[in-house]
Amino acid sequence: MQYQLNIDIDQNGLTSIYNAGQVVTLVKSVVSAPLGGGNLPIAWVTFQPFLSNSVSWIENYNLYATTTTLQAGATIRQTSVTGVPVMTGWTYTFDKGQFTGVQGGGAGTYNMTNQQHGMFSFGLSQEAIVNNVTVNAPLNAIPVLFNEAATFTPEEKVSIFLTNVLNNGVVLSQVASNALSITLTSQSPTANIGFNDATNVFFQESAKLQDSFSLVRKLGRF
Repeated sequence: MQYQLNIDIDQNGLTSIYNAGQVVTLVKSVVSAPLGGGNLPIAWVTFQPFLSNSVSWIENYNLYATTTTLQAGATIRQTSVTGVPVMTGWTYTFDKGQFTGVQGGGAGTYNMTNQQHGMFSFGLSQEAIVNNVTVNAPLNAIPVLFNEAATFTPEEKVSIFLTNVLNNGVVLSQVASNALSITLTSQSPTANIGFNDATNVFFQESAKLQDSFSLVRKLGRF
């Protein structure tokens, strides 16, 4: 299944964003178990916007390991990543610096165990196409000790807001209180987003409004 966000920002909005040195930031929700330290939000995708922007992705995920300390401002370095997308109903074991998978585990979750000594955190990473550029960055991260297990359940729920964070995969202290939250489904896999110049926040355009906007564009009336 492919999901897509179409984000339109007018000239005044772009000027304000660039003058402030800010970027569009996307945080995607992942339910991790067990809950523990390090459950700070991760800036999955950040980008300098244009007038018209698109971010798309499909439901493929990788498991990764990192030794990055999970504190606000840190950029997560994926030190080991599964070579192919992981599957639900499998369990992936991290040992000798790499992941190996076998069938078995929660049918609706991505499952892993840590069999390597040391201080590691784990999570899911996902690829996205941002304005025709492919990026791959972490969605979440939690510490998992030696001989412990964890599960991850990604959700198609994305928070969109502005930050000064310039890199993908940066640990954030929190999601902005004025962030726009979008939930995509198989019935509604695409969302059209606008930007309010007065409040500097994003908003979701109704399908009817977007259709009217597209029609006026095609007619060349502005």
